[in-house]
Amino acid sequence: MSEEISLYGQDIKLNPAMQALTAANGEALIVDGIATALQDIKLRLFTPLGSLFYDKAFGSDVYLFIKDENTALNRQALAAEVQYRVELDPRVEPQSCRASVAKWNHNGVTIRFSFRLINTTHPFNMILTADADNSMVIKDVDSR
Repeated sequence: MSEEISLYGQDIKLNPAMQALTAANGEALIVDGIATALQDIKLRLFTPLGSLFYDKAFGSDVYLFIKDENTALNRQALAAEVQYRVELDPRVEPQSCRASVAKWNHNGVTIRFSFRLINTTHPFNMILTADADNSMVIKDVDSR
């Protein structure tokens, strides 16, 4: 097993809608290394907090902010929620996450956030977009 896999792990590969991907023969596709950590961070933000019966502490409260009023306090709280949830991942360098609300209106919210994984020297930059219809997309700003 490579050092990257032992440090960041392996998991079933998910599509942008967080659904498992399968090969033509029906087997699940696998993601490993840094891509696993990035996928897990996206999954935590994508999953409503408390919605997993086997892990009530997994997920985030990002969905609760989508239809809230755009105030300075709510913007700070949403950015803090993203930072807190990202830094819960043990593969994220402590206190390396920065988040800010880029856009917030009646259609939804867009948040930019960046963080560093342990044993990496560069930040990973992502954009989370959540719409008023409760759909969420999390994209890498730059693919590595």
